[in-house]
Amino acid sequence: MYDLILSTNKALDRSCINDHSGYGDMLDDPSLSSSSSSSSLPPLPTPESFPFPYPKPYDIQLQLMQTVFRAIEDGKIAIVESPTGTGKSLSLLTSTLTWLASHQARLETAIETSLRTQLATDDPDDPSWVIEHAVKARMNELHSVQEARKERLMKARARERKIRQAGGNGAFRGVKKVKVGNGSGTSGKSDIKEDEDFLPEDKDKDEEEDGPYLSREVRELMSKYEATRPKQHVEEEEEEDMPKIYYTSRTHTQLRQLTSELLKTTFAIDNDPSSTDPTAGVETEAGPSQGVSLVPLGSRKQLCINDKVRALAKSGGDERINEACLDMQKSGKARCEFLPAKADEAAMLDARDAVLASVKDIEDIVSDGRKSCVCPYYATRRAVKQSQMVTLPYNLLLQKNAREALDISLKDQVVVIDEAHNLIDTLLSIHSTTVTSTNLSNAVSQLQQYLQRFKSRLKPVHALWIRQVLTVLQGLIRVCSKFVEDSKSSTAANGKGKAKAEVLNANVLMERAGGGSDQVNPMELVAYLKESKLARKISGFSEHMAEKAAANEPKTSRSATARHASIAAFHVVEAFLLSLVDAKDDGRVLLSMDESGTTGTPVVTIKYVLLNPAERFKEVVEEARSVVLAGGTMEPISDFMQQLFPAIPIGRFATLSCSHVIPKENLLTQVVCVGPRKVEFEFKYSNRGDDALLTELGAVIQSTVGLVPDGVVVFVPSYAFLDKVKTFWTQSGLFQRLGDRKQLFFEPQTSGDVETVLRDYALAISSANAVSTTGEKSRKTGALLFAVVGGKLSEGINFSDGLGRCVIMVGLPFANVGSVELQERMRYVEKLPGAGADASREMYENLCMRAVNQSIGRAIRHANDYACILLVDKRYATPRIRHKLPKWIGEDVKVQSEFGGVARGIAAFFKEKRARGM
Repeated sequence: MYDLILSTNKALDRSCINDHSGYGDMLDDPSLSSSSSSSSLPPLPTPESFPFPYPKPYDIQLQLMQTVFRAIEDGKIAIVESPTGTGKSLSLLTSTLTWLASHQARLETAIETSLRTQLATDDPDDPSWVIEHAVKARMNELHSVQEARKERLMKARARERKIRQAGGNGAFRGVKKVKVGNGSGTSGKSDIKEDEDFLPEDKDKDEEEDGPYLSREVRELMSKYEATRPKQHVEEEEEEDMPKIYYTSRTHTQLRQLTSELLKTTFAIDNDPSSTDPTAGVETEAGPSQGVSLVPLGSRKQLCINDKVRALAKSGGDERINEACLDMQKSGKARCEFLPAKADEAAMLDARDAVLASVKDIEDIVSDGRKSCVCPYYATRRAVKQSQMVTLPYNLLLQKNAREALDISLKDQVVVIDEAHNLIDTLLSIHSTTVTSTNLSNAVSQLQQYLQRFKSRLKPVHALWIRQVLTVLQGLIRVCSKFVEDSKSSTAANGKGKAKAEVLNANVLMERAGGGSDQVNPMELVAYLKESKLARKISGFSEHMAEKAAANEPKTSRSATARHASIAAFHVVEAFLLSLVDAKDDGRVLLSMDESGTTGTPVVTIKYVLLNPAERFKEVVEEARSVVLAGGTMEPISDFMQQLFPAIPIGRFATLSCSHVIPKENLLTQVVCVGPRKVEFEFKYSNRGDDALLTELGAVIQSTVGLVPDGVVVFVPSYAFLDKVKTFWTQSGLFQRLGDRKQLFFEPQTSGDVETVLRDYALAISSANAVSTTGEKSRKTGALLFAVVGGKLSEGINFSDGLGRCVIMVGLPFANVGSVELQERMRYVEKLPGAGADASREMYENLCMRAVNQSIGRAIRHANDYACILLVDKRYATPRIRHKLPKWIGEDVKVQSEFGGVARGIAAFFKEKRARGM
């Protein structure tokens, strides 16, 4: 039905009612546009109830849905906090899709009303039946557009059901995979690189933007055809953007969980043939009749189904996959067998409709793509404009270049950012880039080799720009060499072994590069790099040369990973240069040196650091109709107001901090100020290695594990601290004693081992319970897991029920205040408009407390869960720190001045739970 609204202008141009003057003017009325502001449409009231998938939502769920609905309708920025386990995702989905459905109905009504009013105004002498007849004819024509879309998607669903019921055999269109010939007239030579491929592209040649199917020759023919084509016909073929929700989160795993949550709602159509839901696709008061069209966007690495291209990721990474994919779209090449030619575009449109037909996650779309033999990456891209909801990871939404590459327009759309507690750090991270002196040397070598090979074939403009790029890189190498000399001189003069670091802005860096590089216009340089695709050309040529060298020297000891790192050097350099262009006054360049390399030559790192996330996020805020920031632990919210929205009036915000759904008696939070031997806990960086303090901490943990059943999770401030306690408690025999009560586990060093550790941890807990039910006495009562704040287990992991009956937070994990990068960030915050004298301290504490809140929030995961939380550091007793805990925790924190009170509190808490049979 959304197509109906969006196709109004195009359909009315084809109207049979052409004799009413002023009709075309009416079509330009912004009130008829689906992307117009809410002020030109009748306002939507906030619903008293929502089509929630469960009989009665909790009060906090209803509050969240009403807050989000109202914020979207009023075009506001919503910052909402809803603890994990309170149905946050379902509430966000229900509220946003309810608004979308209501907005669609409002648009249709507005169009019909405006048609009737305009026709009556233009020809007041026309009888009412003539006007009604004209309106009915027009609305019927518009509804036919929706019916056509409905029929397409129903056919796509039917194809899916047929394939799934048949056990997954067969393709959607019944077309066999046929490899496309290389078109070069050579046999077995499809992988041979032609020099023509490595030449820089001219300004008017852009394969990526011109579409995924078109060869160079076809694009040239089309450009000639478009030049002579009537303008109105060109516009008719442009696919318009439907109103939609862009829903983003940190990881693909979190987005996959969102898809499963969406399938619980009345907005989704599940095309599983085993589904017995009688309401799927049925018109109800709860939601739209045809279901929501969801498109999960991902990278080529996630969506590519060409096994040869995917194999490149093992040694070449994402960039190598991108290059190989684009290379296989060129004329005269071995075309990707999964990318339909323009002549068979119907196959791609069928794949697009298959994506839109029912709710799927990326794995489903990849599976369907293999069956239909059509590329899922380009199928999802084609489906975006006709979708009502798009899910995508942070980096694809927050970077302008990524949005442009995916042809994503946020204009008047709704943006929901889940797990938004990470938003500021994510923005700073994805817009910060690093290049080393090794990268620069490799890039210069590649560029010189490239120039030598192609100097006679390069157009003068390309030769000029490539030499200017070479000048800039050589200048940066001189900066690195000078920095090494100065660092060694400073170290020798001061007698200190620590290498110095230096902070400067982008202009100073370019001035130091000298040699004419400071005369290069950075904007023009970056524009050239984008237009010519020089990084792709250089990397492709370098890889070609490396392959030839490897063929001549098969026994080379150089690994494929090391070889690719060298080949990819120019991509790294290009990313750094792109960052410098955006540097302005809200970024800094940090120079540092590492002498620990195996070559003995110091390696200089040049890092561009973004300090102002608001400037990059402003594009999203200004384009979108509404932005919703949601998370389980958004406190402290002051950082978002100060660092992300410094210039936005307070009246444009809607905020909500929900309490938890669990009863208060299911959570016990205590501040442990002292240990059993009266030693005060204050884990400052300077005393974290104090033996007496570690001994006292060990006594607290030993006492606690004797009182708590099942799983206990201990969060420590850093990996270094974890290594210290492991060494100290192993020597003291404490780990032996702890292991007698609970099986011990530690956060793994690599991400790949996380699932194994969690599985074994859960198994140890369930095994202990299984033994106890047989009547046999066992000393072990569960498991004890040591994790690091901000590490692999502190976010996105659920320690629900028996996996986390107690969470012990050791100290406050403050960042290293000696970090040059952190110091620059704190100085920048102090200079923000309205920032007080305490702004940098506030930011420093907020960084710490946000990490704490994420960690302790792992314990309570649903309404019937229960756990105790121990905050082991006397600083948690101060009002300043306590007020930065989540409201659902901070309201009932008990500050214990002696450890006896802590132990009695834990014992009573679990005794009461046993008495209730929990």
